[in-house]
Amino acid sequence: MRMRAAFIALSVLAAAGCATSGTKEQPPPAAEKAPDKPAFRLADIAGRDAKALDKLLGAPALTRKEGVGEFRRYAFESCALIVILYPDEKGALTAKTVEAAAKISGEPKPDLGLCLAKGLVKQPAS
Repeated sequence: MRMRAAFIALSVLAAAGCATSGTKEQPPPAAEKAPDKPAFRLADIAGRDAKALDKLLGAPALTRKEGVGEFRRYAFESCALIVILYPDEKGALTAKTVEAAAKISGEPKPDLGLCLAKGLVKQPAS
């Protein structure tokens, strides 16, 4: 019985030691600064139809029909730009929702303005 009590006590002490031996907290990253001349602004995208978006941004990385709307994802330099088109009062699909999403699941949601300002992923020269 004493051996068991000693084992439990040592296990608790070992676990307590592990809990306090973690890495130090990292300071928050410095706020990113937008380029002096932004590549895009929200006003460049909001309200545009699919044809105008394709002309401005190129083909989306992903397109998916969602009920009466359309989901589009574009590969931007610092985020995935999500544009959702819904029918307007005349029935034409236009960009009603524009959001920045993290490129990697679990990363914090990026700032939309900064995402737009940095622009599309740069394609390597051929």
